[in-house]
Amino acid sequence: MRMRGVHMNRCAVFAAVGLGLNLVWCTLMGHTMGFMSSAVGIEAWVNPRIFFLAGILVISVLYVVVPRTLKRSDRVLRYVLPLLSAFGTACFGLSYHQTFFDPSALAVGGLFVAGIGYFWLVARYNLMLARTQGFSCAVWSVTGGLIVKLPILFALSMLMGPEWQVVVAISLPIISALVFEVACALARTDAEHDEHAVGNEETPKVRTVYGVRAKPKTVMPASQTFRRNTYIMMAVSAILLAVIRSVSYLGVWGNTNANISLSTPWLMGFIVPAIFLVAFAYFALIRMADFTLTMRFQPAMLLILVGLFVVALQATPDSESLPFLTDVIQIDELFAHLLFWTVVITALDALDTPSYRVIGISGTIYAAASIAWVLILGSSDIMNNIFVLLVTYVAVIVAMYVTWLGGKRRTGDSAGAFAVEAAGAVADAAPGAVGGAGFDASPAGASACPPLTKTVTDTCLAMASHYALSPRETEVFVLLAQGRTRAFIQDELVLSSSTVKTHVSHIYAKMEVHDRQEMMDLIWQGGRT
Repeated sequence: MRMRGVHMNRCAVFAAVGLGLNLVWCTLMGHTMGFMSSAVGIEAWVNPRIFFLAGILVISVLYVVVPRTLKRSDRVLRYVLPLLSAFGTACFGLSYHQTFFDPSALAVGGLFVAGIGYFWLVARYNLMLARTQGFSCAVWSVTGGLIVKLPILFALSMLMGPEWQVVVAISLPIISALVFEVACALARTDAEHDEHAVGNEETPKVRTVYGVRAKPKTVMPASQTFRRNTYIMMAVSAILLAVIRSVSYLGVWGNTNANISLSTPWLMGFIVPAIFLVAFAYFALIRMADFTLTMRFQPAMLLILVGLFVVALQATPDSESLPFLTDVIQIDELFAHLLFWTVVITALDALDTPSYRVIGISGTIYAAASIAWVLILGSSDIMNNIFVLLVTYVAVIVAMYVTWLGGKRRTGDSAGAFAVEAAGAVADAAPGAVGGAGFDASPAGASACPPLTKTVTDTCLAMASHYALSPRETEVFVLLAQGRTRAFIQDELVLSSSTVKTHVSHIYAKMEVHDRQEMMDLIWQGGRT
């Protein structure tokens, strides 16, 4: 689909809608009048969010321990879990409106099942985005989901009574699962159309995710330091999200938070947060994608910590700035949520680890930290526990400092981690991934190629200058050298299929090669004809 020459990724749009519906479902359960009686019934002895988080923790641990079993069971779970999630939501919402079963047990069981289904659905969306879309597209899709949530919640709180809020919440996991299937179907259709358009031949073995052809992995690092730093970034982003959500109204479920969106003007309710979130996504995440994995998320984390620091400095027991602090925490929570899933999506592409296990590690850290925070904070308001916030601030800064030492700019003389990343990108690219003939990442002339300490990107930039490639042709050339498909390049650079095809033809003509095989041979020879 195209609008005024701009490529519209239908899969990413539906993924954003589905992610937004998941967030609406979760927030309705914890913060609207329809579920207040159930929340109050449990709140006498523990905050109800504990059991929702327990469900997330259990499914996350299963992702870590038995990733292949869950993957093989997906054909069954895709039908069972959405229905169970809807049933769990109904059990929680109606638990104290019946007398046949013990209300507390029914509510607890419903929350636990709903937590399992919620994380499973969100994980599917983000895994699909990580495996089939470009980095920028995935970030914008998650951003869109966070933005979609805001006006929908506002409208449901304003226009629907408690009974209808429960009905909508019960239906949302099923609707979200259907939206996911539509997103996958659209991705398959777009991939098939692109293959026919560029004349790609069917390859004997193609990696897929949920039936959609997956893009080549970007990196396959062998460095233990690189792996350690990536896991540190995953842990820090998970802990940050847990802290931010726990000190905001989202962290404690119950009657004190029912219809929270009604107390917020529509401007600050979703217009201003959406603007800040878009700016954060572009400047702190997408623009930073030119840095190494262990360095690119540092500015985003610092911005989130600034929000926490503002709250810690401004909050006092009789503070009149509570509305301002609530707005800061709301925006900070959106930032932390986007950062968490962006780090997970990046780690899925960077680590030679089963995808389910990567997601499970992040989910386990987030759920465990969130449970600890809910137990610590209890029903206290945003002004308390400032000391704990500051301790968190120091801990995150230390973790960032540990990873900062390994970060170097991709461009220029970067002989560190990205040298391995770039080499892995070419070595692991699937044959025939780009239109035309496939290529062997280890050609016969590999012995004459430059050492791996010189990045493929540096070689491509030098060759682009030598062969007088235009700036846009240079961008296309670098992505081709990294094993990217034409569909990926089309999405990443926001170009039409015909434009990408034209750029590729110009690149081949200027470099005096006939196909991608000859282009890669030339790259491995350092640009020497």
